[in-house]
Amino acid sequence: MTFSPSASHAAVPAAHPARTQAGFTLIEIMFAMVIFSIGVLALMACIPMASKGVMKSGAQTRAASIASEAAENLLTVPYGNATISSGTHDGLYYTRWVVEDDQPLTSCKRITITVARGAVANTPVVTLVVVTPQSGG
Repeated sequence: MTFSPSASHAAVPAAHPARTQAGFTLIEIMFAMVIFSIGVLALMACIPMASKGVMKSGAQTRAASIASEAAENLLTVPYGNATISSGTHDGLYYTRWVVEDDQPLTSCKRITITVARGAVANTPVVTLVVVTPQSGG
């Protein structure tokens, strides 16, 4: 009886068959999902911060517009009018202006306009300073 090595290999099953399937294991998929979830949660944490920044800049823009409008109105008032008499004045939309006589020069009034959010006594969002001189009349 002759012994053929190729015949004996064909009869013995392999202990560990070679893996011929392509794809991902369950563990690999779970790791990928965890990493993806962490990324999504990090992005979701940025949304409130960005929204707060947009709201803050919008409020500052509105306050600057209000202060500018108040300055334009106060600069058209005659020099002796009570609206620009020395002292602190409260206006609409949490607007306050302080008038100082003879500042920065004699016969001038320095008007400091502040606009705050929530209440006139809150920290100002915008501060605008204008100077009006006494004119001919």
